[in-house]
Amino acid sequence: MDDVILRRSVRRWHEDTSLVKVPVIVCAAFGTLTGNTYHIDDQRLLDALNGGFVAKALRMGKDFMPLTEVEAYSPIGKKSTYPCIYVRKSNILFVAERADESKGGLDGRRRAHLVRRKMQTRTEVHMPPYVVQGNVHIDVWEELLDTIDRDQRFMPLTDVRISPALTGGASAFSFVAVNKDHVAYLTESPIQS
Repeated sequence: MDDVILRRSVRRWHEDTSLVKVPVIVCAAFGTLTGNTYHIDDQRLLDALNGGFVAKALRMGKDFMPLTEVEAYSPIGKKSTYPCIYVRKSNILFVAERADESKGGLDGRRRAHLVRRKMQTRTEVHMPPYVVQGNVHIDVWEELLDTIDRDQRFMPLTDVRISPALTGGASAFSFVAVNKDHVAYLTESPIQS
């Protein structure tokens, strides 16, 4: 009970000390957003995107992705800033983690998660106007179709290249979560050196 009272007494939900701040770029049909999203310490960004998280003893992030310290760019290049916004997940094309700025978990370390043996499959995802190329990690006994047909909304890719480049020129990311609802088609592509 005391833990719940302590967590609810935090001034704002994003000041909850159990949250990990993750710098991201969110690409949506209505524009591009740069800011910070959150997940709890024992989650990955992908888990928070697919299932939400708990802050101040309240469940959040199921249908809307929270972002703080936001710079929003419209398709025509108009820039706006917001201290905090909530983006409907169904409108998100993909979320790219700005890993070069990310600290990982607390103390700069990432938590260990259950490790399963997987193979990398280089994949090209077409979601007009973007083409997202990256590695999809597939269980050794599965094929690409088994992996993309899962119930989760967001599909993870690593070592990603996006074209055309996003606002500000960014086009390479170590991690991107793609909203499968906006994928026109995808294909396995040859591994490039």
